[in-house]
Amino acid sequence: MHEFDVSGLAGALLAHPAVKSVVELHPKILAEPWAKGHKVCHAFKLEIELNGLPTQLYFGVKKSFPLCLPYIFLVKWDLFGILPHVEVDGCICYVQEEGSLLDSGNAGGIAHEALNRAIKTVEDGISKKNIKDFIDEFGAYWDRLAKIKKYKSLVSPVDHVKRIHLYKEKSGQRYLADDAQSFRKFMHHPAHVSWKHYPALFIPLAPGTLIIPPHPSKFWDLDEIRKIILNNLAPGQAVELQSLLSKPHHEEVILLSVPRLTEGETLIGIRFEDVQLEHPLKEGSRVKDIVPLMIIRRDKEYLMPRGGSNLTLRQKRVLLLGCGALGGFIANELTRAGVSHLTVLDKDILTHENVYRHVLGMKHVGKAKVEGIKNDIEGRLPYVEVVPVPSSLEDAMGSKIKVENFDLIVSALGNPTVELALNKYLHGTVSPPVIFTWLEPYGIGGHAVLTNMDCSQKSCLCCLYENTDDGKDKRCRVSFAAPGQNFAKNIDGCRNVFTPFGSLDAARTSELATRLAIATLTGDIKTNLIRSWKGDATEFLKNGKKLAPRFSGSDNHIIEHIEFHHEECPVCHETKN
Repeated sequence: MHEFDVSGLAGALLAHPAVKSVVELHPKILAEPWAKGHKVCHAFKLEIELNGLPTQLYFGVKKSFPLCLPYIFLVKWDLFGILPHVEVDGCICYVQEEGSLLDSGNAGGIAHEALNRAIKTVEDGISKKNIKDFIDEFGAYWDRLAKIKKYKSLVSPVDHVKRIHLYKEKSGQRYLADDAQSFRKFMHHPAHVSWKHYPALFIPLAPGTLIIPPHPSKFWDLDEIRKIILNNLAPGQAVELQSLLSKPHHEEVILLSVPRLTEGETLIGIRFEDVQLEHPLKEGSRVKDIVPLMIIRRDKEYLMPRGGSNLTLRQKRVLLLGCGALGGFIANELTRAGVSHLTVLDKDILTHENVYRHVLGMKHVGKAKVEGIKNDIEGRLPYVEVVPVPSSLEDAMGSKIKVENFDLIVSALGNPTVELALNKYLHGTVSPPVIFTWLEPYGIGGHAVLTNMDCSQKSCLCCLYENTDDGKDKRCRVSFAAPGQNFAKNIDGCRNVFTPFGSLDAARTSELATRLAIATLTGDIKTNLIRSWKGDATEFLKNGKKLAPRFSGSDNHIIEHIEFHHEECPVCHETKN
């Protein structure tokens, strides 16, 4: 799309006040790893002076320059020692390119600004002005060490020293975990399967610890490791650590937590081989070899926030009633949001007719929906436990299900008769908050009703229903469809009756209900309320159906009501939620 003038770029670089000479590099040099790794197609060697020393830089660009930033390298990457933001191939990380807006019509200006920033990055490293950047970027320097081995960690970082376990798979994979339970939950191994494990230690270093990364080709020796750890423990932790340094094993592993300046921590590991006499962190110990470990974090404290989940939800217990199209989406989103303990109830089997609007696909056809939901979610998300209850609500309530054991109930049964009975039952017991959610035909909308909150406000699901004008039936006051209509359709006779809606409608209603569930579990919502989304009525009207006044009564796509108590409600009028 853009072509640049190579000779013009060389002239622009020579015009920079810090540059003494510019030489275009031979194509053979561009086949070297430092250039190939960044897809550099043109490069120049620049002579400058830094800290009083003659210094050489490579200035390289990709074919897409000036739509992207140039690469600038220190020819001798460790000329000034190990510096923040200088990689082992010499590449100087002078700016984060993501989100940068470049004036692609000014290649010379981009080149000058890039050089200015690269030179300043190196100068700040020499003067130690940016030395604290090592703290937040420590993992990047650590992972480039020679002889480094990869270990996966399921260990939850804490602020105290603790024993952990090392698990070894026959495939060569190595896992560090707090205990057998966390290892089993991550791997989804059955409870009866046991794994041989070996002792290891987790050691958190004190906040403010500043460690200069080791040179890639020369790792720390045993004395250096002891000093780094013992000199950077929080008060009282030295005694705590000594109490855990028992008789050494042939191989010892320690997992170190290095606090970052911004937030969180970097985990690094060290393996000591052929340990003799004492534990490696004690004086008098001998080891044959010391191996740095690249720690690939798989702990929930890392994975869940990284994926947008809320850690405060991991101990919450939710009961989901109904695993149809809507319930399946809700199960997915609740667990993705951070709920780690989900019980799902549904008596139905997944059929071929379900698959186009259900989260489960063909491989689950013929199986109980709750079992499919369990296998699907646990197969995708670590640390999540889904308990399936293949039963009707009527058979399970009070025997298989104890409502007092949950923090929230979400009902997506799609059966108002059963849900009204559930609503009445729960108002006579000690139960958690309840969300009733359903969607309307042809994508005209969906609803989520939060009730049973511990507040002075009276309102329940029954409050939404009132007698029709002729007194022969009941209608829902929040419905977008006018009462007295039949929406059931069949393609193959009475044995295959269904309500017309699509996967997008179920997904949108599940978002409404799940966001309400999250806000309820976190305590951000403290009152009963109704939330509805309003969609497009074109298809609804094409099929000769009539809209209720509530559909046209608001221009908003999301409608919320807090006051919805009905004075004649037979369930909650005389009771206090």
